[in-house]
Amino acid sequence: MDYKIEYPGPAKCIVVKTAGRMNAGDYIAMAKDILRHPGHLPGGNAIFDHEALDFSGVKLEDLQEIRAFHLKNEKLIGGGKTAIIVKPGMAVEWHKLWSQGKKARVGNRVEVFEDRGKAIDWLNTHI
Repeated sequence: MDYKIEYPGPAKCIVVKTAGRMNAGDYIAMAKDILRHPGHLPGGNAIFDHEALDFSGVKLEDLQEIRAFHLKNEKLIGGGKTAIIVKPGMAVEWHKLWSQGKKARVGNRVEVFEDRGKAIDWLNTHI
């Protein structure tokens, strides 16, 4: 999996563009880079542009590793908003993927979008 971290992005947040095949090792490496990024603030907002990401072959074990990393780093991640952007028609598939296994209760709010403009609008609202 390839990724690029940009800051500042729209809505004055970190933007992460991903591509390739998703797996736990690369996803966690990306998350560690985000947490070390000078633009990262605990509780800050983020956009994950997964339009070029292939998540069709992700295993349950990978999801559980990613969730465990998130829980371990909950204080550094904080309670901001995360907008996930996927290709049109893929939001249902993203939800199916993450509906597997044991859920993790975390402080940040996550929404999945197929439209970048709607994602940015959501990040700019103060709800």
